[in-house]
Amino acid sequence: MLSIDMLPAGHGDCLMVEYGLGAAKHRLLIDAGTVHSWPGVRERLVARKDQRYDVFVVTHVDEDHIGGAIALLDDDSLRHRVQHIWFNGYVHCARGGSVLGPVQGEQLTQRIAEGDYLWNEPFVPRRTPGVGGPAVVPSSGALPTIDLPGGAQVVLLSPNGPKLKKMAKVWAKVAADNGLVPGEGTDLGRQSPKPHAKPVAELPSTIDQATLNDLAATKQNDGSEANGSSIAFLLCVDGKRVLLGADAHADVLAANLARYGEMVGEPRPRIDAFKLAHHGSGANLSTAVVEAIDCRHYLVSSNGDNFGHPDDTAIARAIRSSPGPVRFSCNYNSTRTGPWIQRAQSVGATFDVPKPGTSGMRITL
Repeated sequence: MLSIDMLPAGHGDCLMVEYGLGAAKHRLLIDAGTVHSWPGVRERLVARKDQRYDVFVVTHVDEDHIGGAIALLDDDSLRHRVQHIWFNGYVHCARGGSVLGPVQGEQLTQRIAEGDYLWNEPFVPRRTPGVGGPAVVPSSGALPTIDLPGGAQVVLLSPNGPKLKKMAKVWAKVAADNGLVPGEGTDLGRQSPKPHAKPVAELPSTIDQATLNDLAATKQNDGSEANGSSIAFLLCVDGKRVLLGADAHADVLAANLARYGEMVGEPRPRIDAFKLAHHGSGANLSTAVVEAIDCRHYLVSSNGDNFGHPDDTAIARAIRSSPGPVRFSCNYNSTRTGPWIQRAQSVGATFDVPKPGTSGMRITL
C-alpha cells in the first residue's frame, strides 16, 4: 500500500508519504508548509501519535516549504520523530555537485547541527561524520539511487550541480546582507510574508482543444535560484512510481526523466502519480516534462494564495500532452481549481477536491 497525504499547507507543501502494511509501515515527510499554515499542519501531525519518519526531506529554502520545517524541529512533540534529514544547506550548495529563504536556511542549518540528526547521510562525498554530501544529480552516468527501509527506492531527479552553485551565490549574498556567515547557522527569529489572495484570469466558459492549445502556449520561465535547488525525486515501491516535484525547474526534470527512461528501458516511463512542481506553475511544467512520462494522475498542493497556483497553463499542458485522460487531485478547492471542475470533463479530465469546508487530500495507489 502506498499513500500520499497532501496536508493543508496553504500555498506551500507538506506531504506525508506512507508505504507498507501494519507494523511494517514506513513514512517520508516532505516539507512542512509555511509559518502561517504550520498550526493546522502541526495539529494533524500530532494527532498521528507515535508516527516516525524514515526521512524528513526539506526540498529547498523557500518559506512555503521550509517555514514549517523550522517550527517542527523546534517542537518538543514532533522533533523526536525525525532522524534522517535531507536538505541542501549552504555547504552543499557551495559545492554544487562536488532575501528570505537563505536566512531561513541558516535557521534550519543551526537546528540540524544542534540536534541528533543524520544530515544528507546517504549522499557522497561525506562532509563529516553524520553529514553527507549534496543531494545532487551528476551531469552523466546513472541517476543517484537511494534504498529506503521496506524495499522502497528513491531516484534523484533534481537539482543538478549548476543549479546548486547559482543558489550558493544568492545564499552567500543574502546571508552577508543580514550580517550572517553562510553555513554557520543563526538563531534569528523567523520571518514570513503574510498570505494574500492573488486575482486570477477568468477561465473561458467552455474548454475545447483549441482553448487548451492557447492556454498551453503561454510562455513562462522560472528564474528562481531557490526553486532550481529543489530536491525532486521518484519514489518507487511495490511496483508503483510517484514523482515528487518540489519546485524543480522544468529543464532539469525533463532531462533527467529522459535519463530515467533509459535506465528502466521505457521511452516514456510510467509514473503513477506526479505531485506537480511548484504547485502547478506553468513555469515548471513544460510540455517536454509531460511528454517525457506516461502519467495520468497529477497532484496539486496549493490553496492558490500569493501566486495563484495551479496555473491554467500547467493544467492545459497536462491535459493536452498526457497519453490519455487525466485526473487532478487537489488539497484545496480554490478559486483556481473550482472553474476547472466542470469544464475539464469536456476534454477528458476530472478533478478531485476536498468536501466543502475541508482541506487536505489523501491519495492511495
